Amino acid sequence: ANGLSEELLSVINRDHTDDVSRLNSALSLHGDGELVDIPPHIFVGNISKLNHGECILLMGINPRLSQNEKFERVNINLPTRCLSAYRQSGNLKDLDDWLYFQENYFLQEERNKSHFGKFGHWFGSRWFQDTYYRYSGAEASQMTLHNHVVEVDALQYFSKSASIEPSRFANLIEKDPALVANMRLIEWIIDKVQPKWIQINGKSNWTFVDRCFMDSTAKSLNDGNTPKTEIMVGHARIGRRIIPVFMHKFLNMSGPQRKDERLLISETWDNWYRNESLGR
Repeated sequence: ANGLSEELLSVINRDHTDDVSRLNSALSLHGDGELVDIPPHIFVGNISKLNHGECILLMGINPRLSQNEKFERVNINLPTRCLSAYRQSGNLKDLDDWLYFQENYFLQEERNKSHFGKFGHWFGSRWFQDTYYRYSGAEASQMTLHNHVVEVDALQYFSKSASIEPSRFANLIEKDPALVANMRLIEWIIDKVQPKWIQINGKSNWTFVDRCFMDSTAKSLNDGNTPKTEIMVGHARIGRRIIPVFMHKFLNMSGPQRKDERLLISETWDNWYRNESLGR
C-alpha cells in the first residue's frame, strides 16, 4: 500500500480499547461525548497524489460517530476487518482496502456530504478556482476536496458529540501516548503534502494549537461585528516546518455558518496571509 509509514502504523496498531478508556477518563467524557472503541480516524484525502503547496490541511477536533448503516460499513466494519486480518497475518497488504477508502474518501458515496460539502464549495470557489469551475454542483466540491484537501483530527477516536474541554485536552496532547502518536502522524502528513496552510476548524482546538505549536505572532482578528467571524492566525512549527495557521469557529450557529461570514473571514485571512506569510 502507498504511504504506509511507521507513523501511520503506530496509530493503527495501538491498543484502541485501552486508549479509549484512558482518554475517556482523563478527559472526563461521558454520555454522547464518550469516545467509542472502534478503529481510529487516520486521515481522509488523497495524500499520495496531492500536489505540494497546492493543498490545505484541515484539522478538526475528533471524528463524529454516526448511527447509519452506510457509515458503519465503511468507518467501522471495513477498518475492523482490515485491522484484524493484518494483526493475524502481519501482512501490510491486508490494510490496502482501508487505506484506499481513506485516500479516495471524497469520491465515495459514503462520505459525510453535509460536513465536507460546505468546505469543498468554500475552498474551491475561494482558493482552487481552476479545479472548482471545471465541474458543477456536488462534483465541484468533491473534486476540490479530492485534489486539494487532507483532513485529520487532533484526537483520532470517534464520539457521537464533541464535548472535549479545550484546556484539559491541551494538557494531555503532549503527554498521552495515543495523542502523541496521532500528532506524529499529522506531522508526517504535513511533511508529505506540504500544505499552503493548516486550517483549524472549531474553537475547541484553538487552545492546544496556540499552546503547543504557535509562535509568538499568533493573534486574534475580527473584521465583522459578531464573535462568529473571529479568527486566529499565526505561524506554527510542526516537525521541521513553519506553516501559516488559520483558525476559525465551527461552521454552525456559534461560527461562520453563513456564506457571507465565510467570505468575510476568507478576506481577513487572505489579507493577513499576503502581508505576513509570504515574506517568511
